[in-house]
Amino acid sequence: MLLYDDCLSSKGGKCEERRYEPEMSRTNRFFLFFKECHMASHKNQRAQRYLRSHASIVYEKRRHASHYKYIIHPFSLLRFWWISLMIVVLVIGILAIPYAAAFCVGEKNKLPWTILKNTIICLCCCDIVVNFFTGYFDKSNNVVELGSKAIAMNYLKGGFILDFVGSFPTDLFFCMGDNTYIVGREVYSLIFLFRCQSLWKYSSEVSKDYASRRALFDFFSTLYWLIMILHWQACIYWIVPLAFTSMYEVKRPVDDSWIHKADVWKDSTLFRYGHCMLRSIATFMHSGFLVKNEPKTQEDQVLVIIFHPFGTLVFCFLIAKVMQFFKGINSSKLKYQAALAHLSQYMSHKQLPRRTQKRIVNFYEFRFQSRFFREPEILAILSMQMRQEIRMHSCRKLVENVTFFNNLPLSILARIVALLKSEIFLTNDLIVRANQTGDCMYFIATGTVAVYTSTGKEVCHLEDGAHFGEIALVMPDAKRVASVVAVETCKLYKLERADFARTIHPYPMLWERIRKIAIERHEKTTIMNAQ
Repeated sequence: MLLYDDCLSSKGGKCEERRYEPEMSRTNRFFLFFKECHMASHKNQRAQRYLRSHASIVYEKRRHASHYKYIIHPFSLLRFWWISLMIVVLVIGILAIPYAAAFCVGEKNKLPWTILKNTIICLCCCDIVVNFFTGYFDKSNNVVELGSKAIAMNYLKGGFILDFVGSFPTDLFFCMGDNTYIVGREVYSLIFLFRCQSLWKYSSEVSKDYASRRALFDFFSTLYWLIMILHWQACIYWIVPLAFTSMYEVKRPVDDSWIHKADVWKDSTLFRYGHCMLRSIATFMHSGFLVKNEPKTQEDQVLVIIFHPFGTLVFCFLIAKVMQFFKGINSSKLKYQAALAHLSQYMSHKQLPRRTQKRIVNFYEFRFQSRFFREPEILAILSMQMRQEIRMHSCRKLVENVTFFNNLPLSILARIVALLKSEIFLTNDLIVRANQTGDCMYFIATGTVAVYTSTGKEVCHLEDGAHFGEIALVMPDAKRVASVVAVETCKLYKLERADFARTIHPYPMLWERIRKIAIERHEKTTIMNAQ
C-alpha cells in the first residue's frame, strides 16, 4: 500500500506530489484520490488566501493525515465540490418546494414533484452529516480546527438548528401518521425556508473562492433574494387561504377571499401563479393594484399587514445595496468630482481669472482622466518589484517609441524608468527657455512640442517618442540653445542630471551615444542661431 506524503523530494525548490504507481488497483487509486481531495489543496483559493504559502499547505496536509484522517478539510477540493452541489440543490429547492406545495396541491400527477422534493431533503440531511465531519477556519485564533468535538460544538452553536428544521422529512412524518392531511402536508413542507441561511453561507464561501468583488456579489445576491421573497410570497398568498379553509382536502376558499373575487380558482396553474406574483409585487411596492381585490378575510389581512412593512424594509435594503454597489464601482469618479468641487471653491476663494481657472480645470482633466486615485498611498503599500512593474507598464509606450531606449539592457531600462518624473504642460506652456542653464532632459510620452532658437526661429516639432534637453546632461556648463513650447497638452517624463549620472554614466558606450546626439543637436542649433 502506498503511503501518502505530499512532499517526497525537492527539485529546484519545488515539492513534487507523489504519483500513482502503475501496479495500484483501481480501488486503491480511488481511495488515494479521495484522500487527496479531502485535504487542503493548492487549487482551492481559500487555502492560498488563509494558509498563504506552499509550505503551510504541505504542513496542513501532514497534520491532517496524521491526526484527523476522517475529517474533511474546509480548504479541500471535496468541500468546494460539495458546497457547489448544495448551492444548486438549495436553489432548486427554494424555487420548487413552495411552488409545488401551493399550486400543485391535490393534483393527481404529483409524483415527480414528490420525488424531487424528497431527493432535495435527502441531500440536505446528508449535508448535515457532512458538516459534522468538516473542519472550519477559526478566525479568532487564525487556525484551521479539525477536532471532532470542536467541529460539533461549533456547528451546534451555529446553523445546526436551522439546518435540522429545514431538512426535516415532513412527508415521512405524515406517511407514518394520518395521510388525510393533504393541505397540511404541503404547508409543513414550507419549513424548508430555514435552509436559506445555508444557501447564503455557501454562496459567500464560493464567491470568496473565486475572489469576486464583494460589492458585486452583494448586489446580485440581493436581487436574487428579492426574487425569492416575491416567489415565496406569491406561493403563500395561494396556500394560506386553502389552509384556513381546510387542512385536509383541497377546498375552495370562502366568498370573501381574494381568490374568489379575482375568479382565478379554475384557471391554469401558471396563470394562478402569475396572478399571485402580481399581488405579491403590488403588496411590496404599495402600487394600489389591490383596490379591487382588497383583503376581506382575516388571513388575507394578516398577510398584507405583514408583507407591507416587510416589503418597505426590503426595498430600502435593496436601494442601499444598489447605492453601495454603484458607489464602489464609481468611487474613483466620485472622488474626482469631489476634488473638482474642492478645486472650484479654492479658485473662487483666490479670485483667479476665468482664463486661469479654465487652464487649471483642463490640467486636472488631462492629469486624472475623470478618475482620482491616492496613488502615493497605493504604491507605498506595494513591494519594490510590483512598483517597478507598474512603472514599466505605465511607460510602455514611451519605452517602445523612444529611440533613446532601443537595445538598452532591461536592468538599465528599469532603473531609468524608476527615476523618471511625469509632468504635464498645457498648450503654449514654456517648457525650456533658451540661454538658461539646464539640469534635466525630457521624454515626450504624448503630445507635440515646438523647438525655437534663441532668436525665435522655429526649428522643428517633436512628437510622441522624441526627447530633448540632453545637452544639459552631457555639458553641465552649457546653457540651453533653444526654447521648447507645448503645441498641445503634453505629458512629459523628466530625467534629472544627478539621476542620469548615477544610472547611465557607469556605461561608457551608452554615455558616448547620448553625448554624440547632444553634440550634434548643439551644433545644429548653434548654426541656426547664427543665421
